Amino acid sequence: MKTRKLLVVLIIVPIVLAILGGGGYFAYNEMQGQHQENLKDLEKFGFTVLPSNVHTETTGELGTKQLPATFGQDKLTPTQKVIKGLMADNEKLLEEQEVYKKRIEGLKAEIAALEEYKKLNEHFAPLTITEEVAAVEKQLKTLLIDMPDARRFSNLQIEAMSAAAGNEYKKFIGGKRLILSDSEREALVKTYMPEYSFCVGDGIEIAANSPREERLITQFFRKQDNSNLTSELKTDLDTVIKPCQTALYARLDDYDKPF
Repeated sequence: MKTRKLLVVLIIVPIVLAILGGGGYFAYNEMQGQHQENLKDLEKFGFTVLPSNVHTETTGELGTKQLPATFGQDKLTPTQKVIKGLMADNEKLLEEQEVYKKRIEGLKAEIAALEEYKKLNEHFAPLTITEEVAAVEKQLKTLLIDMPDARRFSNLQIEAMSAAAGNEYKKFIGGKRLILSDSEREALVKTYMPEYSFCVGDGIEIAANSPREERLITQFFRKQDNSNLTSELKTDLDTVIKPCQTALYARLDDYDKPF
């Protein structure tokens, strides 16, 4: 009896196991298929959320953060390939921009240094004779305009007076081989040139017989060219100007810098 029961069990168990085993096999295959589908979905989800290729985060020109690329290296769609290429180009441009930015900053520093060097040179270097004479005339015109006694002269006459004084200043510093500072030049002009200028202005009124001749005299003092003067006008002008020059030279004999 026991032997029969054991035989039945031995027969039934394999059959049940076979049945269960077949069901388990199919269930396992079904689970594997579902797992693969889940992996695909997860892969898609990860592709859209997390980058498979990590790039360094960069900072834009305006300080905004530029996020790393989120495209994988393989199985890219054509659109993704284009975008990935553009992103790579953008990173390259950012690197080049940094290089040029540093180069520009270096050039700006060089320009600032050169401008400072030029400024120092202009401060300590003497003026050219043309610039110095122009400064004398400008200073003298300002002095004359502020003097009540100069109101009897026209603007054209004051131009001629200032130009005549500039010529005498040029001859004086050239003959003495002087290099004057700004303050020394201004002191010399203020001390010696107004009196000479008034003398020249009075002489112009005597020598010139018309506004046209006054303009010719002004051009003569400005350019030191008497070709436009008639012989009579040149003679008259020399006659009235020489006493003015004689008085100026006598006073300049006492010049001794600094004042």
